[in-house]
Amino acid sequence: MSLDTLFTLANLSVIPAWLLLIVAPRAAITKNLVHSLVYPAILGVAYVSGILTSASSGSGADMGSLASLSAAFSNPSFMLIGWLHYLVFDLFVGAWEARDASRSNVPHLWLVPCLILTFMLGPTGLLLYLAIRYVYSKSLRLEEV
Repeated sequence: MSLDTLFTLANLSVIPAWLLLIVAPRAAITKNLVHSLVYPAILGVAYVSGILTSASSGSGADMGSLASLSAAFSNPSFMLIGWLHYLVFDLFVGAWEARDASRSNVPHLWLVPCLILTFMLGPTGLLLYLAIRYVYSKSLRLEEV
């Protein structure tokens, strides 16, 4: 399977999860798919497989400098691995935002732009969510009780 096909499949695989977080955050299917190990495990296996495949081909990535990281990401295999990394962690953060919003009484309509930004721009969505969360909870604490 080509790297372009894998990239497309990875992108398409997370869209249902993001849509469930946006339109059905408390539905059973959302709890069973998005708020479970399903997505992190599947994407995590793809990520680790990509790393092992790249490592076994002898084309290791040096993360010791910006120049070497840039050179590694010029390799399409490493770019795909990096993209999977983003997909896994952004979805994990978005799922946490949805659970935390429910616990913190953040209205879902305020959460939706945060989820969209988290999907598109990761930390920007998280930062917006944390600001909105602070308005509703008046707390900087993030523990889950």
